[in-house]
Amino acid sequence: MAYAGLTFIITFVKTLRKSNSPKAKRHKLQIGFGMEEILRKYIRHAMNEKPFNPDMLADLIQLRKASMLNDAQVAKILNEISRRIVRDKGPVVMDISRYSEKGFKRKLVVQALFGKIFYLYELPEFCSRESSLIIKEIFGVTDEDAVTLLTHTLSEARDVDSIQKMVVISDSEQS
Repeated sequence: MAYAGLTFIITFVKTLRKSNSPKAKRHKLQIGFGMEEILRKYIRHAMNEKPFNPDMLADLIQLRKASMLNDAQVAKILNEISRRIVRDKGPVVMDISRYSEKGFKRKLVVQALFGKIFYLYELPEFCSRESSLIIKEIFGVTDEDAVTLLTHTLSEARDVDSIQKMVVISDSEQS
């Protein structure tokens, strides 16, 4: 009886350790994602880690089309990303002259992220205008400021013609 009890306890402890190991935790993180989570995570990764250029936009458009999500779902994803950015970094502030260097850089990052997300919304291949996208309200941006930030984002991309050509090529590949 004691042997069976000791064997049970040892087996229970080993199983518990194995299920809480770093390898098991990584495995749990990679399973169970739906297309919404995958698209949301990739958009966040692309916005933060990749340069804003035609290649990145082509990847996002292709992933969006491959996901087969409807426009309402894509708008929900963009709204959620916007809320997280505002929660983490704060809203867009146009007059950043009174900020410290650290605050100045942080607000520039928020402006750049808004411009990128707003550009994705403006792309008809990515999100339709009829969807319930409210990122301007989430970021606290007026229509005039949104246009200014979008123009600034496109000038940073430095290759607006390539972006437009890429969108046209993407359309022709679909048909």
